[in-house]
Amino acid sequence: MRLRPGPRRRLAAAAAACVVLGLLPDAASAGSTVREVAGALPADPVYVADSQRRLLSVLERGRVRLRIARVDTGRIQIAVVSPRSARRAGGLSEFANAVDQALPGRRGALIVTTGSAFHVVTSHRVVDPTAAALRAAVESNRRRGLDAQLLAAVDGIAEVDPGAGGDINAPSPGVPSPGGTAGPDNSFDDIGDSFRLGVLIVAAAIALPFLLAAIALFLAWRRRREAAEDREQFDRGGARQELIGLGEESRRSTSTSKCQTRACAAATSMSGR
Repeated sequence: MRLRPGPRRRLAAAAAACVVLGLLPDAASAGSTVREVAGALPADPVYVADSQRRLLSVLERGRVRLRIARVDTGRIQIAVVSPRSARRAGGLSEFANAVDQALPGRRGALIVTTGSAFHVVTSHRVVDPTAAALRAAVESNRRRGLDAQLLAAVDGIAEVDPGAGGDINAPSPGVPSPGGTAGPDNSFDDIGDSFRLGVLIVAAAIALPFLLAAIALFLAWRRRREAAEDREQFDRGGARQELIGLGEESRRSTSTSKCQTRACAAATSMSGR
């Protein structure tokens, strides 16, 4: 079967277009770099790459942030990256270690995941219990999604976290940094302040719709109450006018009766004469 020149040219153009599109970089699958993840985690303990946002919704991210703030403030960071980012760094563990090295003041546990693979890096020597807590959280919630896995991981890791005193190379208490420069503790305080601010912003964003709904319900209730009071006042006013009308009618009836009585008395007097 031979193709006519017109369709053949169209097929060649379509094939050329596919080749060109194949050569263009795929922005959605380009993934995140170590520098991007390390730059975002100090201000937000939950980082999700654009290509992985389907794995963790905005509401689910907010729940994970609030859980971290409640059970282990400033001691757990989570990064959800694409498999391509992990492969480009040589593997998920290499990517996680590179992020950890890019954050010298980081303390606690750093969880890096692609949604199907997980790796944790700690700043303390309680490595095996931390890895076991992460593994148990993932396996027991595998059918419930990434949000349930991360919430359980936060709870489990918080239970085995030895705290700032168990961190490797932790500064001795009461010993200031030389030269008056900010030491790791000060860096950790800055991270904690940024984290608390992020949690407050997320909590406000979650509570705002409920607050607006409560205000709207209150205003509607208040309008109904005012309308009911207006109707009640109107009904009282109508009843008062009706009573006044009845009183006036009664007075007119009484006056007419008196006039008729006086007329009868006059007639009687005239007949008597």
